[in-house]
Amino acid sequence: MILSMTGIGRSRHEDDQIQAAVEIRAVNNKFLKLNLRLPDTLNGRESAVDRIVRQYLERGTVTINVQLTLQKQASPYVIDHETLTEYVKEAQAASEKLHLQPPSQLSEFLELPGVIVNRAASLDDEGKAEWEAFEPALKEALEQLQNFRRTEGEAMSKALVSHCEELEATVKKIENRSPGVVENYRNRLKDRINDWLSEQGVQIEVPDILREVSIFSERCDITEETTRLHSHISQFREFLNEKRSTGRKLDFLCQEMFRETNTIASKANDIEISHDTVGMKASVEKMREIVQNIE
Repeated sequence: MILSMTGIGRSRHEDDQIQAAVEIRAVNNKFLKLNLRLPDTLNGRESAVDRIVRQYLERGTVTINVQLTLQKQASPYVIDHETLTEYVKEAQAASEKLHLQPPSQLSEFLELPGVIVNRAASLDDEGKAEWEAFEPALKEALEQLQNFRRTEGEAMSKALVSHCEELEATVKKIENRSPGVVENYRNRLKDRINDWLSEQGVQIEVPDILREVSIFSERCDITEETTRLHSHISQFREFLNEKRSTGRKLDFLCQEMFRETNTIASKANDIEISHDTVGMKASVEKMREIVQNIE
């Protein structure tokens, strides 16, 4: 499965206290690099964010923007019911013991310490509520990013398969052309020698011609290079179908294919094969441009 290193994911999550908005943008990089833009209330959560992101991504430069907003309809002040209940129990117990009338109005208890709690201050101090709103939004944005990367990866995979087919067809064409190169050289050498002999009246032994043709044949033999190219193309297709994205392996194979193509171009000694290798190099370069954006 091919995954693009480029993508975007957005998500919002809210509860009765906080709304969290997360935007994630990813571009290609040899390694995983995080650029976190977190609000102050999430300070100290960077390592936790890093662990979550690494569950989804292996490579790329990832920028995460986060906005936290306190819900407008939610009052920052709340009553601590447990504390209030304890105050009421104590007041009733004291009234019975001292034979006094117990407090009968709620307002008489609201000013006691700990009954009214400033929730906003609590959020700022600990960041627990912020994290509980932010974490689901982060994971949902990462899922969206993954879907984006999968879609891009499918398109990239199809393009790479097409380039592999073009490359393989050209290699087969060169293989069919290659044996004729030696034969053409032999005929050209024979014609030149015959012309020269007729002018000079000199004889040359047949073994000498055969030896020269044999040396040329060995020097321009590209069998090993075309065999390795077929192997690289086959392995390239296998990597495209692996469960994990294999950008590094594909990049290495592109380098190897380019190297073999260069060797063929230098050894071929044939204008038609030289033209074919130019097209092969262009195909491999296009493949490398795509591969360098694959995780």
